[in-house]
Amino acid sequence: MKSLRQEKGMVLLLVLVVVALLASLLTELAFSTLVDLRLTETFRDSTRAYYLAKGGVRVGRIILQEDSNEYDARNDPSELWSLGLANYPVGDGVVSVTVEDQGGKLDVNRLVRDVQGQPRVNVDPDFKGYFYRFFRDVLGLANGEELTAALIDWIDEDDTPYVDPDTGATLGTESDYYLRLDKPYPCKNGPFDTLEELALVRGFTPEVMKLIRDHVTVHGSGKININTATAEVLMSLSDDPVIDRAAAEDIIAIREREPYKSAADLQTVNNLPGMSNLDRRHFVLKSETFHIWARGEVGDGAREVEAFVLKAGDKLLYFKVN
Repeated sequence: MKSLRQEKGMVLLLVLVVVALLASLLTELAFSTLVDLRLTETFRDSTRAYYLAKGGVRVGRIILQEDSNEYDARNDPSELWSLGLANYPVGDGVVSVTVEDQGGKLDVNRLVRDVQGQPRVNVDPDFKGYFYRFFRDVLGLANGEELTAALIDWIDEDDTPYVDPDTGATLGTESDYYLRLDKPYPCKNGPFDTLEELALVRGFTPEVMKLIRDHVTVHGSGKININTATAEVLMSLSDDPVIDRAAAEDIIAIREREPYKSAADLQTVNNLPGMSNLDRRHFVLKSETFHIWARGEVGDGAREVEAFVLKAGDKLLYFKVN
């Protein structure tokens, strides 16, 4: 009888162990199923958020195509593109859209001109002057000429370091420098595709990138939109006469009261102190290219999309999903 009771006790213990194991397995299965369900829901929401963001870019492009006035300015009620959208409800989610013109920034790729039938090696003297002044005089970077030359050599199609024609000094950097780095790579010898690419160029440290980010672009034009240029960009456009900080802020104050809308309006710039001989050919009233950023949010999912577009013909220049 004692042996029988012991066997019954062992059976009970075994049953309890099996029940505990089954309970553990069921708990693990339930948890795993819940995780899979949440991941599926998040993926579903992220996918829907992506299409919302992509639709936001499409909306930005449509708004730009409907903009038909003769100027482009920020925070102007008649400039719908500049107002943007914030958390606009669409279906089960919201979308935010920001459109920023690139015409008020210095275009790095314009340092080297495209001449039909010739290699891309011709330096644009106007933009070289802009960047010299921007780096050296406006930002106070002692190596401003070297930074400009490094950009030129990254863009042009030859392998000869840039030599300043005024001083005869070799300022540029080609592949022989980049291939000696701890993590070597060749000089691109082609235009920049993104602003982040500048970090690959000699001298463009994180500190320098932070200083220049709001003032330069890789999708600009050959002229500067006076309605959207920063004070730093305005100060880079002329050395005779010099556009100092006070003159740049005066230009901005005028456009904040009323955007420059015509060539006649531009003449008011020459009425500012010291600006009577300012060459206005640097300036335009409209922008050619725009940056569109859109964010879609649905449930737990959120996606961001950005694009650069050429306004004329609604041409997509660059598209990225973040």
